[in-house]
Amino acid sequence: MSSIFPGDLWAVGEAQIEGLTVIVRFRTGLPSAPDRQINENLVIISWPYQGTESGMPSDEDKQSHNSFEEAIEKGFENSDIGVQVACLTGNHHKEWRYYTRDVEAFLDAFNACLAGHPVYPIQLRMYKDPDWNALAELQPQGSDQLH
Repeated sequence: MSSIFPGDLWAVGEAQIEGLTVIVRFRTGLPSAPDRQINENLVIISWPYQGTESGMPSDEDKQSHNSFEEAIEKGFENSDIGVQVACLTGNHHKEWRYYTRDVEAFLDAFNACLAGHPVYPIQLRMYKDPDWNALAELQPQGSDQLH
């Protein structure tokens, strides 16, 4: 499904949440309106962690996050079932945002990529988001904010 993006361009920024830094990695573009409406289901994968005093993950947390993320990315990279649009890290919380046209197929693929992995302390939530607000809200609203 990555073909719905004009290019596979990502940006990284920082936000402040409750006084702590959150690193935000997000896709810089939006697919066409028809592609967004077809893939209108937002899946948010949340992983709370203790981390460091600054709210960032500890080295141990990072290792677990990376194992999880690599399995998920590998499972979805050549499929049209789901596309990752953002990842947020900080404030004792890691979050991945995906869009899919078919929540059941997404969950089947998600579980398949994690076969053999330990049970991760994650929570999945699903929303209808045909305008892709969960991605648009992360993108700068004008070129003056890109610096």
